[in-house]
Amino acid sequence: MPPATTLSTLYHRLLRLAGATLFLIALLYCGLRAYTGYFAHRAASLLDEAARVKVGATEASILPLVARYGAVKWKPYSPIPTDDCADKAGCEYYNAHLPNYAYDVDFAPFNVLSEPDRQTGRLRRAITALMIETPSSWRDPFSLRDWLIEVQICISSGRVEKVYGSLFVEGRTRWLSNTWELSKDMRGREMGSKTYEVSGTALTFPGNGGGGIIQSLTPTATDEQLQAAHSFNARCLTGIVPCRRLCDLNPRAFQYLNEHPEVGNIVASDDCLISKNP
Repeated sequence: MPPATTLSTLYHRLLRLAGATLFLIALLYCGLRAYTGYFAHRAASLLDEAARVKVGATEASILPLVARYGAVKWKPYSPIPTDDCADKAGCEYYNAHLPNYAYDVDFAPFNVLSEPDRQTGRLRRAITALMIETPSSWRDPFSLRDWLIEVQICISSGRVEKVYGSLFVEGRTRWLSNTWELSKDMRGREMGSKTYEVSGTALTFPGNGGGGIIQSLTPTATDEQLQAAHSFNARCLTGIVPCRRLCDLNPRAFQYLNEHPEVGNIVASDDCLISKNP
């Protein structure tokens, strides 16, 4: 049997090792939470600023936002040959409303979904590699959850023609998204005089795919409709437990749809049923 002094020394070494290990785990946890929290705050700020951009505003008025978030100026759309269109009127409408160009910015903490090779810096590359190799259930306690923000501001004749904002995030079992689009009108979509429309979409992302909510708006949409479109639950980005349903990501939109079912439906959201009687 080893001497008591040897056992005591071994015990204290193991105690110090356990303490150092717990300290490193706590440091890693706090560091990753701070990292993801910073990006989530910046993403929320970007979406909030984009939501305040008005159709018809001057291009000069949105340049500070463009500079602040590093948006890229490009021409994303091309005319559609009307001869190849089943809906010629719709294609003509589309072509008549093509912007001259757009300012586009996408924002993600990891870029695993979009372009992981775009990561700059050893720390972000290391975290991205960790994200790719680690199952999501192991990453959740550290908020290592991939998500992507996209904002696009379309310009025609020096004025804002359309504003688009979208959030995609890893959910518990599938991807979830909330998208809104503000444009001058909804003609060409058989929308009549509607100012706000809700629909659903399926996401073909890697893994189990996912579902999304799409909200189309015009400048005459009510404040309540604008809030429903722009709202999202930031906990879905940074919470320890990921969101499972679309109504977890944007509960306000589902509440509005529940009270006003005439604005549309969300086919892709069978787990967020809308009651006919609010």
